[in-house]
Amino acid sequence: MLQNYGETLENYRYIQKILNDIKVVIDSMIADHCKVLIVRFDLHFPAGTFHQGRNDEISDFIKALTNYYTDQGIVTRYLWAREQRISDAPHYHVVFLLNGSRVQHPMNVWTKAAEIWSRITDGPPALVHRCWATPIGRDFNGGIMVRRPSGRAFGHDLTVQQQAYASTYGKALEWLSYLAKENSKDNTPFRVRRYGSSRL
Repeated sequence: MLQNYGETLENYRYIQKILNDIKVVIDSMIADHCKVLIVRFDLHFPAGTFHQGRNDEISDFIKALTNYYTDQGIVTRYLWAREQRISDAPHYHVVFLLNGSRVQHPMNVWTKAAEIWSRITDGPPALVHRCWATPIGRDFNGGIMVRRPSGRAFGHDLTVQQQAYASTYGKALEWLSYLAKENSKDNTPFRVRRYGSSRL
């Protein structure tokens, strides 16, 4: 059972397929890296944007941000979800997972995301909203770092590492579950994807 952490599973109705894919993306990253940094942010369009209804902008954004880290030899995974209520344009919830041995803090991810999204939408950097894993002031990082237990640990040390891993893994799943909520996804046009994720 997930503990209360940010937006909890009890607060919304969820799309199970998205929840499943969130877990697959996390698990694939943890299988390849002993530390994984999980970063979340939201993307909005400038006021008055006339939107075509497709997902061209998010596709261009994901490609640009992924390529930025690939060029540095940093492995990433991602998942995004599209939502739209009564506004003329959708907004996107995005999660990026990075090799935690190479990237320890979300600030540079948020900054680069704002730079790329501003270029794509011709809007200000403030259209990228930083999502903190815990209330600001309680956690310096702002993201979640999941550490896999060491293969060399045993006894008490192994137990401590396993407990820490289970706790952060559960918190990550609950934090990212917000992307899977049903609310605001019904306005997605026919044959336009409501979410996307890394190809594994």
